[in-house]
This record gives sequence, structure tokens and C-alpha cells, in this order.
Amino acid sequence: MAEYNSSNDVMELSEAVKKISNNAQDVFVNKENIPKVAKIMMRHLLKNVKDFHAYNDRFVRPFAFLREFEDTKRANWLFVLHTLNFSLWHRRGSRQWKVNGEKGYFGLCNALKRATEEETPIWDPNYYAKITPDAFEDIFRSDDGETHIPRLKLRLMILHSIGKILLDKYQGTFLECIKSSDYDADKLMKLLSDEFSSYRDEIKYDGKRVRFLIKARSLVTDIWTYFNEKPEIKLNIKELMSTTFIDYRIPQVLLQSKLLRYSDDLTKRFEINIEPLLHESREEIEIRGCSLFVIQEICNELQRLSQHYIEQEPILKDLNISIVVDNILCALLFVGTINKSLNAYPLHCIETIYY
Repeated sequence: MAEYNSSNDVMELSEAVKKISNNAQDVFVNKENIPKVAKIMMRHLLKNVKDFHAYNDRFVRPFAFLREFEDTKRANWLFVLHTLNFSLWHRRGSRQWKVNGEKGYFGLCNALKRATEEETPIWDPNYYAKITPDAFEDIFRSDDGETHIPRLKLRLMILHSIGKILLDKYQGTFLECIKSSDYDADKLMKLLSDEFSSYRDEIKYDGKRVRFLIKARSLVTDIWTYFNEKPEIKLNIKELMSTTFIDYRIPQVLLQSKLLRYSDDLTKRFEINIEPLLHESREEIEIRGCSLFVIQEICNELQRLSQHYIEQEPILKDLNISIVVDNILCALLFVGTINKSLNAYPLHCIETIYY
């Protein structure tokens, strides 16, 4: 996993997640299952080698509205989408906010698509930096006309803030942020963290700062994906980064695959307690750290395995490990969500603006 701008008070993410997994009290990594899962992934790749590029060349992201956008609008739209993509849930037992039948991230995509079709320039900071509460609420109106997008006032405040920064410092476009970063992914993540507080996803662990930066990583990889065919905009990414933890349900996939295990106390807490975990709580840090450690170890094992099959399938020389692992995990998430098999595993919610 790429990291940047290290200093004595900052722990590298790869080092941090290993330490978190070694010291966790309620979340445990089943290390013996990592090679098994990596072998399953490799067999899947070899069996479907004709679809190699679909797994390998881009992060699969389901967006509702992008293809016909020109570059500036596309970059701005992705920035708004990722900025607003956090804590899209209501407490268990209450009615969920839905747009066109979808809740959560897909509901957010649908609301932004609907606004665009209604010629509301939600992607334009000239508009959203001054958007009124009533106009904002209308953009994210629900199917039932009664529920509201979660944390509506907070989202409005964040949107005002990022819009003002873009207008004051970056000529009113996120493309200028990309240019200011010299089209370098690590520099762009640093810019996002430095300039926009809702992207400053870091914690204190063992006396040092740990920069998760999940939202920034996800935005950067999506910028890379959607501008991959444009050499003049394409980001330079030294090491592609796992972004799977942007979805709260990925730990359920890891539990189902027997890569993670929760303590009985934590499992029971998720079953009977509707209170969300707090950002920087021990339990949240353990879930995030152990999840990312597992994914990192799968990537390492898949890389090792690929060396045994390169002669058989030379295309594996171009294997983008993080992309492949993320895409397969997201496919498992999709299947598990559709057939509801993930419902048997604990699902947590987190009170945070960072993902």
C-alpha cells in the first residue's frame, strides 16, 4: 500500500495494520486461511483468463452517471460523490433513506444522477458552495418523501467548505487539484488530506499517527480508472492501493471467508446494540486494521503464487494485484448481498465523515 511524507511521528500504514492485528483484542486474523483464499483467487483468474483485463485493468465501480461527461465535469462529479459518501445509514429498526429503490451508496449515485438529469449543476462548486438547505434537501429527496439523507446538515456544511476551497485556490475545478499534484497519486492524496478536512482520515495508535486515508485512496483510484485512457490526465500511481474498506460490508466478506473472526463479546454487541462505533474507538481501529492487513497479505500471497504460473499464462506478468483482489472481493460482496448470505455475519456501522 502506497504511503507518503513519512516522519518520526507517523507510522507507515503497512506497519500499522500489522501491529494492530497482532495486538487486537476483539478482531482476529485467521492467517492459515490466507493462502487458501489466494489460491482460490488464482484458480478463478486462470479459469477466466479470457476476462483477465476486466479484473486487472480497472477498479470496478458502479457509477450511475459518468460516461458522457467531459473531463472537468467528470472529475468534479467524482469529487462530490466521494466527498458525500460517508455514513449513509440510519439506525437499525428505522426507515432507510432510498432513491429509486436504492439505499446507501447506490442511493447517493441515483440522487446525483437525478440532479444532473434535472439540469441541477451539483458537480459545479460555483453552485454547491452556496447551495441553500432547501435546494440541497430537494436534490437528495427520498422515494417516500419523508426520510432524509443521513446527516443532511453535516453534508451541506462539508459541501460548502470544499466548494469554497476549490473556488479560492483551484480555479473552481478538481482537475486543477490533479494538475497541482503533478498527476502523481501520492501527491494528490497528500493534497486531499492537507486541504480538505473531511479527507484527513488519520488516527493515533501506539503514540503515532496512522494515515488510513480510505476516502482519498478511493477517489484517487477512481480518478485513475476513469482517466486511464487519457495520457494527459492519467495519474502516476507507483503502487496501486486497496480501497475495499470504503464499504462497511467488506469485513462481512472477510468473516464469511473465514479470514477474520470477531470475539463473542463483539459479535454479541453488534447483535443487540444499535449504537454505532465511534471513529478512533479501539473496536473501529481493530476492524479497519485487521481488514486491511488481511487484504495486504492476500495481495502478497497472490503475487507469490503468480510467479508459478507466468510460464503457463504470460499475461500474469502484468498482474495488478490490488486491483484484482479488490475486484474479486467486491464481486463476492455483490453476490453475498444479492443472495443475502452475508446477513449471517455481524455488520457494524461507524459514526464518521471519512468513509
